[in-house]
Amino acid sequence: MPFDPPAIPGFQFSGGKLRIISPESEMIVTGWPEPNAIRKTTRRLGWYSFTPEFRLVRPYRSSRARKTAAHASQPTSQLDFNFLETADSPKPSSLLPLAKQRKKAFDSFRFSLPKPVAASLEPFVSHQWPLLNLLRYDESALELAGQNPALAFLLAQRMNGDRELIRTLNCGSMRQRDILDSLGLPSSPSAVKLFRKIKPTSINGDNSGVLIATIRAELGRQKPRLAHLESINAVVLEILNHPQASGAASQTLLAEVANDPSENHRARIVHLITNTLRMNFELHPHHETPSFPNIRRLRQIHDQLAENYRRRWRQLNEVRKVDSRRFEMPPLTGIPGKIEPITSPEALVEEGEEQGNCVASYVGKVERGETFIYKVLEPSRSTLSIVKNPDGYWRIGELEGKFNTEVCSWTEDFVEAWLERYRISV
Repeated sequence: MPFDPPAIPGFQFSGGKLRIISPESEMIVTGWPEPNAIRKTTRRLGWYSFTPEFRLVRPYRSSRARKTAAHASQPTSQLDFNFLETADSPKPSSLLPLAKQRKKAFDSFRFSLPKPVAASLEPFVSHQWPLLNLLRYDESALELAGQNPALAFLLAQRMNGDRELIRTLNCGSMRQRDILDSLGLPSSPSAVKLFRKIKPTSINGDNSGVLIATIRAELGRQKPRLAHLESINAVVLEILNHPQASGAASQTLLAEVANDPSENHRARIVHLITNTLRMNFELHPHHETPSFPNIRRLRQIHDQLAENYRRRWRQLNEVRKVDSRRFEMPPLTGIPGKIEPITSPEALVEEGEEQGNCVASYVGKVERGETFIYKVLEPSRSTLSIVKNPDGYWRIGELEGKFNTEVCSWTEDFVEAWLERYRISV
């Protein structure tokens, strides 16, 4: 018959079993001596096995210590938010609040495990279940988890809780180089050392594939960048796995990220690098990718680009208000690849950004037909405005290099020759 959930969601631990009840499901998790996880839901008949991905074991703290740390820590699981609590949930005074129920139940679950096993599980913020099974059915795996936590975790994910496979292979007693080989990684002492540097708090079942791919790529380099770091966290791996970010980040920046505890979970620096690169490409599509020697310089470059980006969009919003038909009908056709007309308000803004000038402010003059703007590509890069003489001929209004610098004489001669060749009268 369909699952009829209890009226009151909550957390309980008794008889060695952790019970989690929500309005949609009920879960029962047994940790030791026989790991087992089952659940039933309103959408499916009967109990069935499942693999818990949420964090089952965390470092134990007393209530007082937990209150002190609460201001500095962030939840790492959906169960850390009171999502089970609803507006209609009854709250009899005899029941503990859900947050306290959860802490009491999960602490009891932790204490039901052997201390060395709990200590091996607690650094990982999610996907602990396969590792719990590996530690239960392969006694030698406990030593591996102590020496090389990340390698033990990845091995457990590959075993996927298969008890017979774990018992048969007894991988915990293998050389770590051989375990790496079984995971499809180079079986070298340097690879073993790299894995020992990985912080357990930075690895989970979702990013393990990225981790393996990044380590494999790094070991294939002549000078692996990870070899010089004291420790490796998930953000360092994300940076190296991103082609543009990897090329822009210096070794010093990687070391700063690796030594920042706040980067173990939240990839703020990755987002900062990728956002900076995106803005730089949009503002300067033909420029080389910038490099970031350290986090401080990265923030400076980001803030400057962000200001330029905001200014650009303000300019775009202004220029888009004008009638663009004038831009589409420049009086001179130009020379492709050498002198090309600016044919839209947006292109006028881009020219100003690229050349570091205020040519975007000429949008009104172009709309009125008083002046037209061209980008000069040869003999040297510059921005040209042409204006009409009283006799009806077009002449140079302004011809400036980048940041309004003076152009060389042969560029001016080239533009004058072009005007003479394409000069028209009204």
